[in-house]
Amino acid sequence: MKKSVYVYLLIGLFSVFFARASQATAEQTIARLAPALSEQVSIKQAAPSAEVLYSISQTKLQADGHWQRTSYYSIRINDLAAARDYGRIVIPFNHYYSDMNLDFANSLSPQGKLNPLAEDALQRRVTGGGQDFYSDSSELVFSLPEVHAGSVIEFQYTQKSRNLAFAELYNERSTPFWFQEKVAKDSWRADYVHNYQFSFTTLADKTIYHKSFQNHPEQSVDQQTGEWLTRTWQMSKVPEIVVERRMPRGHKVRPEMMISTQKDWTVVDEWTWNKVADKLPASINVKAAVAELALGQGANYQQKVQAVYQHLQDKVRYVFAHLGRGGYDPHYPDEVIKAGYGDCKDQTVLAVAMLRELGIESYPALVETPRNGDSDTELVRLIFDHMIVYIPAQDGHKELWLDTTGDRGLFPGMSNFMVGQNALIVNGQGGRLLDIGEDGFAENLATLNMVYQLDKQGASQAQVDIELSGMFEQHIRSWYKHSSEQNAATQQFFKGLYSQGLEFDLDGKVLNTEALFTPVTLSAKFNFDKQDDPNPIHGANLNQLLGMFADFNNLPIPEERVNPYIDKYAYTLKLNAKFIGGAEKVASLVQSSPSMQNAYFDLIQTGEKQGDDYVVSIEFTHKDININAQQYQDYYAKVQQMSRLDAWLVSLRTEPNKVQQIVKQQTKDQFGSDSVQIYLVEARKLLQQGKFSDAIVPAKKAVDLDNNNGEAWYVLATAQGFATQIEASKQSFAKAAELGYQP
Repeated sequence: MKKSVYVYLLIGLFSVFFARASQATAEQTIARLAPALSEQVSIKQAAPSAEVLYSISQTKLQADGHWQRTSYYSIRINDLAAARDYGRIVIPFNHYYSDMNLDFANSLSPQGKLNPLAEDALQRRVTGGGQDFYSDSSELVFSLPEVHAGSVIEFQYTQKSRNLAFAELYNERSTPFWFQEKVAKDSWRADYVHNYQFSFTTLADKTIYHKSFQNHPEQSVDQQTGEWLTRTWQMSKVPEIVVERRMPRGHKVRPEMMISTQKDWTVVDEWTWNKVADKLPASINVKAAVAELALGQGANYQQKVQAVYQHLQDKVRYVFAHLGRGGYDPHYPDEVIKAGYGDCKDQTVLAVAMLRELGIESYPALVETPRNGDSDTELVRLIFDHMIVYIPAQDGHKELWLDTTGDRGLFPGMSNFMVGQNALIVNGQGGRLLDIGEDGFAENLATLNMVYQLDKQGASQAQVDIELSGMFEQHIRSWYKHSSEQNAATQQFFKGLYSQGLEFDLDGKVLNTEALFTPVTLSAKFNFDKQDDPNPIHGANLNQLLGMFADFNNLPIPEERVNPYIDKYAYTLKLNAKFIGGAEKVASLVQSSPSMQNAYFDLIQTGEKQGDDYVVSIEFTHKDININAQQYQDYYAKVQQMSRLDAWLVSLRTEPNKVQQIVKQQTKDQFGSDSVQIYLVEARKLLQQGKFSDAIVPAKKAVDLDNNNGEAWYVLATAQGFATQIEASKQSFAKAAELGYQP
């Protein structure tokens, strides 16, 4: 997951490799784009670790939409870390839509020796990220010899169109940087660039739109040769980009030029609609699938939508694969029904066909997932990597996004991380480009309910129940279903609530993981070993919440932060802890904890006594934040301050009055309300309270009821003595002794 935070940078650089065209004509000799390495070494060093000496790309777009792109990079290695990171170069591409060839690759040793790439050091391999079993993704992988501190490496590759996905649309993005994955695979590097040049050649009368980002030159230097026009942009001395977690998306931090042949998104709507329109009318098989839902004539909107969702979950297995080459054309619903599986496009057209047959207006929607980015949409490009169902507002119901591709995800199957992402509603009438709004998404909320009490032997017990919604529910549901050791993982999850020093037995469960319309919940019963202390102390701590559902332990170090810090998903965590006093106990507050409020989060902590019980409530609300590096230091300090707050401590202590009341009631039940035993209980209670004169009254009643009861005389003597009735006390003690009573 963590690496995916950086993938958008690589995607940004390599979007130029995404398929656009078919096999170019005859191969041509590819010219070298940059000076010889022996000339480049005279460039003065400007970065301590590594630096790109030349970053050059040249693209030519033909009249028929086919294209060819050649890219060159030379990189000077200045330290051991850079040598390790640049030990392997990976160039991804889509082999269905394009061909890729490495023109050459060399390294120049510190001693001036030129080392060409060995033939067996280059691999061309198909990839799939471990998710697709059909994949059109490939990569060139190679390692250069003698990559040391002081070496300079270079490589040049050429990519040519092969099959056209969308002939009317060509788009490209160019940036000075080469994004190199670090050897630890936990981040990327985008080193300082000395010289950058991007050239784009097309017919002079071809309309081309372009947009620059982050100081990339807007104005090009143009040169026309016959009917061909070449636009060239150049930059020099481009500072490195420090790649960090939770930083802004690529075009918001890096210089970039975006080029497209289209500016109106209606062309994408028309292109997509032509692929899905003939698949949406209900066939005999679709009608049969609707009949299988067994909905009565009075079925309402909600019942219909949920029934279609359940049908897709039960009958059509999702496969992360483009079934059919190219990845843009869905199958007919009849084929999907017969096969019993399909990718996102297949499931979407089947769901829309069924919903329309039920009279519910619905459309396919192309969406850009967070994994693919959060693109600027001023110019048109194929930014979408997923298709789902869009149901517009109707019959008093709000709009609804429906994603059936999850593994039995909670209805309506949409990840909360999709809020704010780009979407194109495909309707054949120009489409509708929008950001996905928050309506229809559950709140990102986790509630931890805890009840403490003592068993009959005086050992502590805790009942823990966790309610989830939004991204927390989605995460736990997915985590549990894909865990290889579900029971052990569940017990380990709950153990995180308490320190390792505590000894307890635990029975934890995850519920509703396969339910489509009921959120996942978690439940656990803790039985703690009995403590020597007769008045055990229990706690409730904010860090119990944060440890389970937040990630503050892995915050970036503030002193090293360079980029703005972004967390665009607000969430709330709640803890409700009830400490039950019980028959002889009362819950008493020992230590409390304060609230905190600032620009980043709100922490409200309260406690109150409820009869013999005590209740602690903690609510932590983290806001969506987008702060600069200096503000991040303040944010980090506030988080550290919060993590050091005291825990709430509550003692389950023995309450003498409660013990006496119990004894009195038990005595009354056994001997009656007018008995020697009940009067002795009352007398002893008054003695403990220091009400000595008052204690004489019930003691005398006990003596009157049984003049030969030595215990009654002894209690009376005690009360008289403390009440300074000395002579009477002596006589009563003597009577008790005469009757043989010994305390």
